[in-house]
Amino acid sequence: MFGLFGKKYSNPALLEELRTRQDRWFVFLDKLETRMDELTTAAVPELHTVYQQDDDPYKRSHGQMLMGLIGQVNHMREKANEVREDNIVSFLYGAEATVPVITSEAGRDYHNRILAFRMACINRYYIFDEKVNEAIVLLKGTEGQQDLEGAYREQLAAFERIRDKFSCKQCGGNITIPKMFFIDTYVTCSFCHSQNTFKPSTAARMVMHNARALAEQRTAQLLRAYEESNPQDRSLYAIYLRAMFNEWNSIVPDMAVENEKFYQRLLEEHTINHFK
Repeated sequence: MFGLFGKKYSNPALLEELRTRQDRWFVFLDKLETRMDELTTAAVPELHTVYQQDDDPYKRSHGQMLMGLIGQVNHMREKANEVREDNIVSFLYGAEATVPVITSEAGRDYHNRILAFRMACINRYYIFDEKVNEAIVLLKGTEGQQDLEGAYREQLAAFERIRDKFSCKQCGGNITIPKMFFIDTYVTCSFCHSQNTFKPSTAARMVMHNARALAEQRTAQLLRAYEESNPQDRSLYAIYLRAMFNEWNSIVPDMAVENEKFYQRLLEEHTINHFK
């Protein structure tokens, strides 16, 4: 058995398999990228049109279309992952097992060829995966950049104008709305103590709907500081997350209790993922 280390190892079939598998992998990813480019090129103008013409304040028609398209792009990523696992990773395990130990000259040569194949296939996948991310960003870019801060300030001003202009439906007494509400809320008349329903406008309801996005806009610089740290500093993410939830709670104070539970869950999940 030890004499095998001195023999010239030759396996032209393995070299041919390395070449053909790499070629097929590259062609497969090229085709996926072509389909993805065609999809996004056709979809982006249509998404812009749907967004602009969608009168629904929640932009649900646009959102449904966007999610469907992102789903198609992610399906391409899943397909690439399946093919990589079945045709690249599994093959590599088998190929490495057939080559002599790396301490022999012949073994080193073939192991180097296998390593070159591995790195070429992995690097090609990274290029594809980055194009998937770019396609998703391109599709999401059709959502439009809303002036969430301006809309919020506008609703605060609108509330101040109307908060003293309500009358009790039971006794006609003047009612002052104590604070800004974002959902239907019972307000008690100070004269007859009957319950009156305060119904916020659609624009006011949208404040709660957009509260997290507005909080994220306000703290975006903190998230960038974390994302740009190298190596990534986990404490910077904790600083961002706390600041973002503080802003969220200041926009919709009534959600603070539920938000704090959500904050703890996100912080714990990030800590767990960081150590994986």
